[in-house]
Amino acid sequence: MIKRQIEIEDDLQDRIKDVKYELKENFIEYLKKNADITDFDIYYQAQGCDIVHELADSSTPIYNNNIDGLYYLYGDEFEEAYNMAGFGCGDENNHKQVTIYCYLSEKGFEFLNELENIFNDYIEEGIKKVIEEIENINL
Repeated sequence: MIKRQIEIEDDLQDRIKDVKYELKENFIEYLKKNADITDFDIYYQAQGCDIVHELADSSTPIYNNNIDGLYYLYGDEFEEAYNMAGFGCGDENNHKQVTIYCYLSEKGFEFLNELENIFNDYIEEGIKKVIEEIENINL
């Protein structure tokens, strides 16, 4: 019997961190340009929702070895996110890749909720305080 060792590059946390970082930067930039905003839903509808999907899409791996490795490590979590998204029946040719996209989207929307909570907590103190608080988030 031959023993073989396979190495898997686990970069999922880096991918999640990239999504959060870009979302954080996008929100700060939006706040700086729209200092009179008083309702988070305005940002969400203007670009928050779309940017999460764009970031998840650009952070989803495209090479089979990356997709297969991450799916091997986190398949259950990915499938749960896929099922929660209600995308389909799971028979897509690129199903593993779609589940990773769903997972990254889920993490992006969770972070968007965190940004909304900070926004709502500090809006009375002004946009400068909101930006300061968001800039201090450790990813």
